[in-house]
This record gives sequence, C-alpha cells and structure tokens, in this order.
Amino acid sequence: MDSWQTTTLLLQRLRDLDDEAWNQFAERFGPPITRFARKLALPEHAAEDLAQNALGAFARAYREGRFDRERGRLSAWLFGIAHKEALRLRRDLARQPRQGPAGADPTGQTTFFSALPDESRLRDTWDEQWERHALDRCVALARAEFEPTTFRAFELTAIRDVPPAAVASELGITRNAVYLAKHRVLSRLAELREGFESVA
Repeated sequence: MDSWQTTTLLLQRLRDLDDEAWNQFAERFGPPITRFARKLALPEHAAEDLAQNALGAFARAYREGRFDRERGRLSAWLFGIAHKEALRLRRDLARQPRQGPAGADPTGQTTFFSALPDESRLRDTWDEQWERHALDRCVALARAEFEPTTFRAFELTAIRDVPPAAVASELGITRNAVYLAKHRVLSRLAELREGFESVA
C-alpha cells in the first residue's frame, strides 16, 4: 500500500509525469474499476485491461486540463470513463468470433455480450464498488495510525455494535476512553475519506 497522501497531491505529481505517482494512482483507483468490470461479467484479464485503459484515459485528460472539478467528484469522472471503456470493449469483443449462442456462455449464464444494464443501474454498481474500496482503504490506513487498543475499541463499538461498557471491560480501559477512541477514529476516517477523492 502506498504511503498516504491526498489525491490532490497525487494528481499534481501525476501531471508531472512522475512514474511512482502513476503506480500509486493505479494502485489506489484501479481495484474499484476492475471490480466494476468484473460485475459486468468481463473475464479477469479483460477487466484489468479495462481498468488500465480507463486510468490512462483519465491521466491524459487530467494532464491536458480537461478534468473539471466543478462537474463532479473524481469518482463520477472515473465512472464516465470506465463506462465508455466498457462499451468500447464490448463492441470490440463482439466483433471477434465466439462459440455458442450470443449472449450466453456454454453454461447458459449471462455474459458480457448480453445487453449491458442501463446507465443508472451501472452507476449503482459503480458506487457500491467505489464506496467499498474507499472504506476498506481508509480503514486500513487508520488501523496503521492508531494504537491497537484504540482501534479495537472503535472496531468493537462502531462496526460490531458491542456496548461500550462491555468493550471497556474487555480492553481494560474506561468507558470514557472507549467513547474517545471511537470519536478519534471516526474523525480520522472522515478526513481520510475526503482526501481519498477530493481534488482541490
């Protein structure tokens, strides 16, 4: 995992053709695009290709000054690019010879050659993958920043919904310390989540 920095700083480095920034950008934003593509029934290698193509298209647009912050958040821009890449890839793959009936694999399951869901449903799929990735990443970053007891108190109360008194007893700390731990971690998660996507 890359050392944490805001996406604003990462994109500034990306504009300067920094190879390491590209690697970090791809590591940060490639997984939700790949998972989105897999939800469209693309095979793994094609999903990874789609993610690389989408990230490359975004990087070129950003370097050329075509990323308009006023038109939405980074996730919306990446969705638009990933959606276009999916449509393009679907057209390209449809031109290739394939065996079996169109729209189904030999087991009868829907494939990428079937009609894609409408854009609204695709956006819901995208949002789900994006939020899951962002939360997982921010939680992992926060876990590394806090003492184990502090993070465990947050985890038990905020995620597992264990009563604060039980958490205090289990961890050997006061209930006030449990509340403080939960507040501190939640505040940091909010900061990380904002920095994950916002571009100043």
